[in-house]
Amino acid sequence: MVGDRAQPGRLWAMIAVVAGALLTAVVVWLVPPLIYPAQAAEARAALQAGLLTATAAIVAVGGGLVALFETRRANEDTHVRELYTRAVDQLGADEEIIRLGGIYALERIATDSPGDGRTVGEVLSAFVRSRSTDPTLRMSQPTLQAADVRAAVQVLGRRPVRPDLYLRMRADLHGADLTGPASLADLDLVAANLAYVHLDGADLSRARLSNADLFRAHLNGTLLTEARLRRATLIGAYIDGANMIGALLIDANLMGATLRGSNLAGADLRGADLSGAEGLTQEQVNSAIGDRRTRLPVGLTRPLSWMSMPA
Repeated sequence: MVGDRAQPGRLWAMIAVVAGALLTAVVVWLVPPLIYPAQAAEARAALQAGLLTATAAIVAVGGGLVALFETRRANEDTHVRELYTRAVDQLGADEEIIRLGGIYALERIATDSPGDGRTVGEVLSAFVRSRSTDPTLRMSQPTLQAADVRAAVQVLGRRPVRPDLYLRMRADLHGADLTGPASLADLDLVAANLAYVHLDGADLSRARLSNADLFRAHLNGTLLTEARLRRATLIGAYIDGANMIGALLIDANLMGATLRGSNLAGADLRGADLSGAEGLTQEQVNSAIGDRRTRLPVGLTRPLSWMSMPA
C-alpha cells in the first residue's frame, strides 16, 4: 500500500550516484594526460590513483546516502502502515467515538501520504455503504444520519480535488442510505458514484456534484439550493418536492427523472436533457433558465426567453 512511494526517490538517488561515479571516472582518465606529459608517467599515475580514491569515496558516500534514504523511508512506511491498520480496526469498534477516531485518523493518513489517498477513499466509501444500510442502525434511527456515517462522507468530500478526478470516480457511495436532515451543505463529491443513493430530506445546498452519477438516486425533499450539478447523471432520479432554487444543472442528464412539486426557480438548465421527465409542469419550466439545447418532455413549451440565452 505505502511502499511504492519510495521507488521514485530511490531510483533518482541511485541514478545520481552512478552518474557521479561515471563522471569522476571520465575525469580520472582524461584530466591527468592534459596536466602531465607522457614523460611524467609517475606523476600522472599518482594523480590517477588519487582520483580513483576520490571516486571510491564518492561511491561509498552515495551508497550510504541511498541506504539512509531507504531506511528512513522504510521507517516512515512502517509507521504509516501501523497507523492505517489501527485506524481500520477502529472502524469496526462498538463505540461511536472510537469509530470517529478511526475516520479522522484515515483522513490524516491521506493528507500526510497523498499516495494512499485512493486506498483511504475506498475504505471510507465501503464504511459508508455498509454502515448506512445496516438494518440495526436504520431501525433505531430511521430518519437520521449516524454521526460516524456523516463524518465519513464529509471526510471524503474534503479530499483534495485533482484535475484527473473529473475522469475518475471520486468516491463510491452507490446505494448508501444518507436519508435525514443532517447537513451536508457545501459537500464536495465531484465525479462520485451516487447511483441509487438515498438522500431524501438531506441538506445539499451549495454542494459540488459535477460529473457525479446519481442514477435513480432518491432526492425527494432534498435541499439543493445553488448546488452544482453540471454534467451530472440524474437519469430516473426521484426529485419530488426538492428545493432547486439556483441549482446549476448545465448539461445534466435528467431523462425520466420525477420532479413533482420541485422548486426550479432560477435553476440553470442550459443543455440539460429533461426528456421523459415526470411531474414537470410548464410553470416550473417558466421559472427556470434554459436555452435552445435544453430538451423538455413532450407537451411542454420552451419559453421564448430561452431562445436568446447563450449556450
